[in-house]
Amino acid sequence: MFIKVHTSCIGQTGYNAHARDFFTALSHKIPLKIRNFSVGKSWKGLGSINPKTGFYDDPHANEKYLTEYQRKLLCEQTVITKGKVNWGPNNEYSDHEINDGLNYLKQYKKEDIINLVLNETNHHYYYHDYEGIKIAYNVWEQTKQPEGFFNKLKEFDQFWCPSEWQKQCTIKQGFPADKVFVVPEAVDGETFKPDWFNYELPNYKDNRFKFVHFGRWDYRKSTTEIIRTFLDTFQSNEPVDLILSIDNDYSFDGMKTTEERLNYHKFNDDRLKIINFLQREDYLNYMRNGHVFLSCARSEGWNLPLIEAMACGTPSIYSNWSAQLEFASGKGHPVKVLGEKPAPGGAGNYIEPDFKDLSRVMRDVYTNYWKYKEKALKDSEIIRTQFSWENAANKAYEILKNLKK
Repeated sequence: MFIKVHTSCIGQTGYNAHARDFFTALSHKIPLKIRNFSVGKSWKGLGSINPKTGFYDDPHANEKYLTEYQRKLLCEQTVITKGKVNWGPNNEYSDHEINDGLNYLKQYKKEDIINLVLNETNHHYYYHDYEGIKIAYNVWEQTKQPEGFFNKLKEFDQFWCPSEWQKQCTIKQGFPADKVFVVPEAVDGETFKPDWFNYELPNYKDNRFKFVHFGRWDYRKSTTEIIRTFLDTFQSNEPVDLILSIDNDYSFDGMKTTEERLNYHKFNDDRLKIINFLQREDYLNYMRNGHVFLSCARSEGWNLPLIEAMACGTPSIYSNWSAQLEFASGKGHPVKVLGEKPAPGGAGNYIEPDFKDLSRVMRDVYTNYWKYKEKALKDSEIIRTQFSWENAANKAYEILKNLKK
């Protein structure tokens, strides 16, 4: 059995991190190679073909987060050849061999190769014609997928998703129940783990209490409501700040920067501490040293920052709904929800959080912080043990073995 993966593992998004970590773990159990779609900030094109090997040498050599082992998993790079990149089926593209990966593939019979597609909803990799067995693996935040894309998904032999919540939504929409499987996302517990407070970090030297919010300024993430609730909950004379890393270059609000959005909403307050995109080590330090991780999304397909905060032993707030309950249930500080309503421009629903309850929860965690910190450190051990990438790969491996039978 051999897996040919079709995904986007280059870059710093949640999907990129999911793909890298999951397929690295799975590759230790089953031989696999990766056809990659995305490119990083260092991308300068494919370069030139190596005359000795006949394929392109590593065009992602300057993506420093890749390990040497991960580079060797890459076998193809997709390049858009005409028009602007879109996620649907209408791109004109070409695939190019890199790192001699396809030669490795030739030792396997076609019937032994399983195609596994992991990408965003409606990504054009799902529309490719694959020979043999094909599996779709997708993370989605609404109660329904877009109808056209869902019909394409039903052509796959199996559908994988990270949570029981998404599994039930998928079955309810019409996918055969015996072909839907939960393969959870996870967290690198060797990296995201508790550490002592470091008050030498920027924004931490003043010894004030810090809520931290990571993500992007987005309706689904309830960013506007979270900031407003924070400002309404704590008085200006209380030593409490909210650290915000919420840049969104792809927003539909016509604004480009966090500062511009804060001004628009009249959130002009010295307690709001803006930090721009963080490298991994800086992000880790902020996550470990923040007193409370703050989220309250209208829906989540998983919520990587939340599980990373919990793994760090940071008391965490989240809305009591959707896929994040796969790992967060019984831990942290859930916020009540008021009920479902249609997602803007989508096929399914989100929920509306109870932002009055969010205010109550924020005040409670602030007032009783050290009691909750002690519990968060215990929960960290559970998260890092149960939701490791190795365990996720084990679940996938068992599904694949049964599928091959």
